[in-house]
Amino acid sequence: MKEVNYIDIAVGVLRRNHQVCLSLRQKHQSHANHWEFPGGKVEQDETAIDALKRECLEELAVETQNWQPLIEIPWQYEQVAVRLHVFITDDFSGEPVGNEGQEVKWFDIDALSGLTFPEANKGILLALKMANQYMISGKFSGVDEALDKFGQALRSGIKLCQLRAKGLSPTEFSEIAKPAIELCHQAGAKILLNGSIQLLQDFPEADGIQLASNVIYEYSGRPISHDKLLGVSTHTDKDIQQALKIGADFILLSPVKETSSHPGVPGIGWDVFSEKVKSISLPVYALGGMQPEDVQIAKQKGGQGVAAISGFWPG
Repeated sequence: MKEVNYIDIAVGVLRRNHQVCLSLRQKHQSHANHWEFPGGKVEQDETAIDALKRECLEELAVETQNWQPLIEIPWQYEQVAVRLHVFITDDFSGEPVGNEGQEVKWFDIDALSGLTFPEANKGILLALKMANQYMISGKFSGVDEALDKFGQALRSGIKLCQLRAKGLSPTEFSEIAKPAIELCHQAGAKILLNGSIQLLQDFPEADGIQLASNVIYEYSGRPISHDKLLGVSTHTDKDIQQALKIGADFILLSPVKETSSHPGVPGIGWDVFSEKVKSISLPVYALGGMQPEDVQIAKQKGGQGVAAISGFWPG
């Protein structure tokens, strides 16, 4: 396979409360009339963060600091391949202005889906909406215990959940799913259902579906509508490519560490996780032996955060 020569681009998300700062590309530029985040090419002997500080000063007349990693996106356009090194900060001084004649505006994060961006920015928009902790439901002995544990997790700050309840009858699943969805939405959290895409017909209020790696090969394209989230569990490079093919919104990659549920199966480790993430243009969660303290490690390695059962599901 021919090696791709990527141009490194630093991209910065300036955040103020629940808003982000965007610029409108001008008529003489490629992707004219598309909104974009500030940034530019990383020059020789310059780090991505150095480039961001320089570009924000030049483009927007603001001084920035405390940039934190958000996502890294490899993308191949017809004529050029770019690698977007995306960071986020709410630590800046000055009010952004169009120093180069461009229109500059603040937008609510929830309104970004209605704007036009360069295609490579899809992963950025997803990463801004996704939490860095993804709780997968664990063991429970009945409806009351399941809902009690969901409530505990939501009160602790969990904002992204997965209802994974294998072996339940449709009636038993419904008894848990409907109130769990309501609980999550009351807490401002999102919830995905683990299982068949048909579950969205039965529970249209759910925020999406989590597909296991052994079923994704049944599809040749995206199997659900774009107004729902599609998460895909992956273990191999082949799984990852299939997840991208069917239009996943985010990916779970496992096992990063050895887990109690699969003793003796070694994890891929953080270095391999980081290397694999470099080829993925979407948010990626590390799964397998994860604990809350692993979130920052995952983000430093290029991930969105971590997914876990025992790490987040109340005991």
